Amino acid sequence: MKFSRHLAKVELVALVSLVVVAAVLAICAAISMSLHPSPEFSVADSVEVVFGYMLALGGVTVAVFVAPLYSILLSSGRASWPIAFAVGAIPGAVLLFFSFFFGLVSLACGVVVALATHAVCASGSNHSFEADGSAAAQLKR
Repeated sequence: MKFSRHLAKVELVALVSLVVVAAVLAICAAISMSLHPSPEFSVADSVEVVFGYMLALGGVTVAVFVAPLYSILLSSGRASWPIAFAVGAIPGAVLLFFSFFFGLVSLACGVVVALATHAVCASGSNHSFEADGSAAAQLKR
């Protein structure tokens, strides 16, 4: 598979994973806000803020840094569970220097998104065949 196809697949899977993680985090924020109401934010406001910022910041991070890096590793055959974990943890680890709470949340969410992306993208990769991907070419040896 060409690198551009790897990149497109990884981008799509990572962004879908990010939407799912953002939705779960927004639901957690809504539950927390309903248990501890605030005069500044309603439940809907908290969901909107958490979901929106998670998609905005996470989407840029995924599109610019995480997906291209993981695509390079996947196309070169170096993608593994520990590598996916590390790639997902790097942005959150950097954010820890600026904000401990948001760094921890970003670290956890980034790892979940990266591992989900690896589960989907690496499941179909089989590097035991030749570059053309045909089993017949492998059997001729």
